[in-house]
Amino acid sequence: MKLDQISSYCDKYPQEASNLSQVYLDLTTAKSWAEVKVKDIEPLQRCILLGRTSKSDTKMIIIVPCASNEIWTIEKITQLFSQLRTVPSLLLDCDPNNIKSITLAIAFPDSTVVYYKVHDGINPPSDN
Repeated sequence: MKLDQISSYCDKYPQEASNLSQVYLDLTTAKSWAEVKVKDIEPLQRCILLGRTSKSDTKMIIIVPCASNEIWTIEKITQLFSQLRTVPSLLLDCDPNNIKSITLAIAFPDSTVVYYKVHDGINPPSDN
């Protein structure tokens, strides 16, 4: 079962277990991502997900599962980027100093998950 792969992380962070499992299942089952890994980020006191939408993708997407009632301020997002930069590159499968964006995966009680891409600093809108 897919949840067996994340059960130890859910045990370690029970306050995050519902969000983590909901987002993990959404990415692996509903969205059929090619690769999704769980990474324990001690400074954040939570797990993040690293994923690729297809096997041809070369860049890992950093997904931060969170609850719909969790408050995200500019300061908290800035702190998140700073803390991710302290994580060893082997753990993130990328250079932490090169993190330009993350994706907040906001889990709602009705099993809806909404994804928001958040950039570090001010960036122009994309063409699409």
